[in-house]
Amino acid sequence: MYARYFVLFAMLFTGWFLRRINFIDDRMNHSINKLVVYFAYPCMIVHNIGTLEMSGKVLFQFGMTFLISLACFYIYAALAWLYARARKYPEKISNVAEYAMVLPNDGFMGFPVALIFFGETGLLMMLAHNAAMNFFTFTYGMKLMRRNSTGYRKMTPNLILRAVFRFILNPNILAMAIGLIISMIGAHLPQAVDDYLLYLGGVSTPMAMIFIGSSLTSYKIRDCLKSLLTLECAAMKLLWLPLLTIGLVWFLPIEGMIKCSVVLGCAFPTAATVSMLAEQENQSVGTASKILFVSTIASIATVPLTIKLLTALFL
Repeated sequence: MYARYFVLFAMLFTGWFLRRINFIDDRMNHSINKLVVYFAYPCMIVHNIGTLEMSGKVLFQFGMTFLISLACFYIYAALAWLYARARKYPEKISNVAEYAMVLPNDGFMGFPVALIFFGETGLLMMLAHNAAMNFFTFTYGMKLMRRNSTGYRKMTPNLILRAVFRFILNPNILAMAIGLIISMIGAHLPQAVDDYLLYLGGVSTPMAMIFIGSSLTSYKIRDCLKSLLTLECAAMKLLWLPLLTIGLVWFLPIEGMIKCSVVLGCAFPTAATVSMLAEQENQSVGTASKILFVSTIASIATVPLTIKLLTALFL
């Protein structure tokens, strides 16, 4: 298991190294991001999900993973709010810190890890977790990031409708829907089309890890480690929420794969989405970036341990 995870983080280090020697610049890094999100991941998802033998059992697992994950996200949000109040975080950065504690990188990091360790079914369950995360992001998440904005707009039916459309039009959600339809009707793509999806989707894992690695070069670890808030939020993200989730799902009468997917989904480091939304909403980008950096580096140790624990407990 550790050998496979070592390969993933060797790719991450490759991205960091290439950025340090200026082989990758900001423009190339942005292009890698777009390539993975809009092309490679959707191709990988359609290929892997489309080849699954879809059954009522698999659909039930997907639906349960989505619903439990969605409920967990709102529980996490409430806990993060309470923790920030108890620790008396400054109001101007509290919303970003709360969001960084809650939102996991279950796309860029979650998809390849789930596929490598749990196969196509694991990828499908991680897609359900990601769908729940996107729904949470376009509802409570956006409201949270705009909490300190002077021009804050209350949620209206029009804004809710726009959030639903953004959720539906997410490339990964569309690819998941296409893959599910292909699988459920038992269709088989032409070999040339399937090979195209396979080869292009195959670049998603290395490119995603290279992107993450290259994005970390702008931070200095000693500066991040000086911030107690950063360390607390990273610990909440990687340790306390996964342990809490294990407790939440332990007694549920559901299959082990669902439990593994729900816990693993929340155990990944903070998503880059937090930094991007913070910049978009003129919030504390520095707070989000520091938590992202520390949690990503620490996840080199915590995520393999989480996978080992989940395998021992639920599989």
